[in-house]
Amino acid sequence: MNEKSAHLELDVKDFGPIAKAKMELRPLTVFVGPSNTGKSYLAILVYALHRFFSGGGRYGRGFPLFWGVENKKIVYKGMESLVDVFQSLEDSKEKSKETEILLSPSLIEVLQSGARRNGASLAGEISRCFGVGGIDSLIRRQGAPKKAQILIRRNISSHPEPMEHSLTLTENSQFQMRFPENLRLAVDLETNYRERHFISQLISEKKKDLVKNDFMIYELLEFLGRMISPATLGPLHFPAYYLPADRTGIMHAHNVVVTALISSASSAGLRPAARMPMLSGVLADFMEQLIEIDSMDVHRNQAIDQGENIEKHILGGSVGIQRESHNNYPRFVYRPEDWQDDLALANASSMVSELAPVVLYLRHIVKSGNVLIVEEPESHLHPAMQVEFMRQLSALVNAGIRVIVTTHSEWLLEELANIVQRSESKKLEYDTVAGSQIALHPDQVGAWLFEPKHRPKGSVVREILPGDSGLYPSGYDDVAAALHNDWADMSSETGAAHE
Repeated sequence: MNEKSAHLELDVKDFGPIAKAKMELRPLTVFVGPSNTGKSYLAILVYALHRFFSGGGRYGRGFPLFWGVENKKIVYKGMESLVDVFQSLEDSKEKSKETEILLSPSLIEVLQSGARRNGASLAGEISRCFGVGGIDSLIRRQGAPKKAQILIRRNISSHPEPMEHSLTLTENSQFQMRFPENLRLAVDLETNYRERHFISQLISEKKKDLVKNDFMIYELLEFLGRMISPATLGPLHFPAYYLPADRTGIMHAHNVVVTALISSASSAGLRPAARMPMLSGVLADFMEQLIEIDSMDVHRNQAIDQGENIEKHILGGSVGIQRESHNNYPRFVYRPEDWQDDLALANASSMVSELAPVVLYLRHIVKSGNVLIVEEPESHLHPAMQVEFMRQLSALVNAGIRVIVTTHSEWLLEELANIVQRSESKKLEYDTVAGSQIALHPDQVGAWLFEPKHRPKGSVVREILPGDSGLYPSGYDDVAAALHNDWADMSSETGAAHE
């Protein structure tokens, strides 16, 4: 599959402050523009889609579209079709790990039926991530018809037509999946023992014996989700992790806030943080993940540590976790280079507190294929460190991690332009990740400008590309020019007064 076909297109209308946004989510996606134009709205929406379609961020699960269908007869037909597909693959002399299968009409009907049953659940996850009681408050258009539209489009290199999945957010939200005719999807049928065992079971057992109980139907639907979702939804099949703005304040208050939440949740018989309605879903998830972060370690017993370069090139020291003996609660610490003792994070600089969760997430949770969403990565960073941080984020892309950032920083955008330009140089290796040698191909990067409009009322999102100057036209030059003109006018008046 080429780089272009791996992108996911997102078309959003009347969502929050956004009137219209049409974009591609690329390995490195940057949202830039004035405040209150919807950058965070769109970032949280992307996070919610990942949470839903990846099965809540839990590893090894398929997306939950197939928790129910409208008619069991649809499932029976789909299973018969699967048996025929797997039987033909078993009889084939040519076997490979990745196989293309034809989505038969009965299989497509199963997918579409499952999608229709889960529109309200998807809308509910979006509401949870924003911390609102219902979807109504997220719809920009308040007149009739009161709805927001979200279209997910995935191009397939082997087929001229894309797959399109649409979510209509209304009082009765609906989700629909559309597949082009005669679509063949590449699927991995030998990922693990569970998949191979299920295929063998489908082939060896009689079809009627496989549908005697609801458990077997559930197994089939879950299997379909695991098998189809990577090709159908691409990056949305993988977990995403959201690092909200004001990470310094959250890290400093984390101990007090979460202790209170644990106490309240325990008295109510709930899990801490994520069930508390006083927090948005992104903030609740962030705080709960911080509590469990070292126990979620996906890199344990591996040499991979994507956070180490940030410690080395920016923090000038290491970030660590200590567990309290009386309640096993995590205490976050920082040890500067050449120091023998740790500092509590609250006693370190705001830059350290701001980047500590980035380091911890990369060290313990985020792995290749995942999405890391960082709001305002420039916060509390000197311009030189903003430039270095953009290099480190770009290095993550070369390591297979997808990155989305929202920013107001001119320094980040200027370095991003250099990183893209650097890929055209013949003097360095494209995938080098050391210092200023980091480079990304233009197809890997997307910069999207959020512009406020009066007609239609709301912001419109468009792609910006490096201009003749090699920089992204973000509007920062207009601010600099206005400041210079003010200075020139005042200088002229002052000079005239002294004459």
